[in-house]
Amino acid sequence: MPRNLYTALFCLLLPVYFARLCWKGLSNKEYFLRWSERLGYSSELPSKDKSIIWIHAVSVGEVNASMPLLRALITDYPYSEILVTTTTPTGSKLLIERLGNKIKHQYLPVDIPFFINRFLNKWNPKILILLETEIWPNLINICKSRGIYSALVNARLSEKSKKNYLKYSTLIKPVIETIDLILAQFESDKRRFQEIADRKDINTCGNLKFDQDVPKELEDISETIKQDWSIDGKYRPTLIAASTHETEEEEVLKAFKLILKSSPNALLILVPRHLERFDKVKKLINTSGLTLASRSKQEEVKRSTQVLLGDTIGELNFLYSLSDVAFVGGSLIDHGGQNLLEPAAQSLALLSGPSLRNFSDISEQLIKKEGLTVIRNAQELSDVFVQLIDNPDEIKERGRAAFGVFMENRGALEKIIGYLHEPLQV
Repeated sequence: MPRNLYTALFCLLLPVYFARLCWKGLSNKEYFLRWSERLGYSSELPSKDKSIIWIHAVSVGEVNASMPLLRALITDYPYSEILVTTTTPTGSKLLIERLGNKIKHQYLPVDIPFFINRFLNKWNPKILILLETEIWPNLINICKSRGIYSALVNARLSEKSKKNYLKYSTLIKPVIETIDLILAQFESDKRRFQEIADRKDINTCGNLKFDQDVPKELEDISETIKQDWSIDGKYRPTLIAASTHETEEEEVLKAFKLILKSSPNALLILVPRHLERFDKVKKLINTSGLTLASRSKQEEVKRSTQVLLGDTIGELNFLYSLSDVAFVGGSLIDHGGQNLLEPAAQSLALLSGPSLRNFSDISEQLIKKEGLTVIRNAQELSDVFVQLIDNPDEIKERGRAAFGVFMENRGALEKIIGYLHEPLQV
């Protein structure tokens, strides 16, 4: 009964769903394209002689997390076809850039039975692998009824999400109980899932993002670029503010103006979280009076350049490699934080706001090892950055601490592949 009400409500809200796609399309035209896929139609054809392994990774963050798993599946199961679904064009673009024709990509159909069945009739996968917190009631139920094995891997559940799910436990509890395999990131995630549904068979495997490898060539490339940026033979102290959300850019720019008073050659790399906000942030930088270079336009970082705007997709790791200290956004507002692992993997000293519930286990480890410093406002961000650049040894020490946490937590991929081996043989 709850699922029927959920489906009826989703059907009623379908015009709102497509209106939202149109609204997003104003800043990213890709949202106007491939609507038929969201209704369950296919723009590609599955191979006739290969079984289908289906992975759903909602957007950029999940696509990044899934990369070690996808590459392992491509290598280990050459006689299967890998189908990856996303819900955003940015996730799709990153996927195609990284893996090209090694996988097939479609947008996930809207969670209405008619559309889901149309999609499954076309692809008929033997297994569905969901990343992180993608719990779609109709999708999972229909896969169960069709005998399609379902696995929720790299599963995470914040305290806030748990409380929201508990409000709709009559709908969500049966869904969690229906999933064949749940592999949580940490014990805290496992406990929260078990507080919603009676599942004693949930296992922990760690976070797949720890198994990402930083391309070795980045080090050489970044070294050359930092030399080009140097002033009077000295590297410019560089702060990257990554995955920032609305209102956070104002605090970062305010902090950077304070930084410039004591370190006039400092450089800020500012990377907003969402593609549709790039132009708005660019205007904000110009209004602030700081000189700007745009990464998307390949504008040169000159002696006079104070801010490099990272208005591209898929380059965050590269931009991290050019930096000394990383502030990770989504944390000065009540969002719950963003991925701390990418800068940790590059041995950067890490800064974050206090809102870290989405990465509570990781952030606790980083804080304990002194790889992460929590700041609360522009003044603290400025003070900590200036303190660090005045003490290069401390930057290195904190970077090593962050990298140590990253290395200690590797191994999730091997565990996940181990659990998936048997269902993948079916």
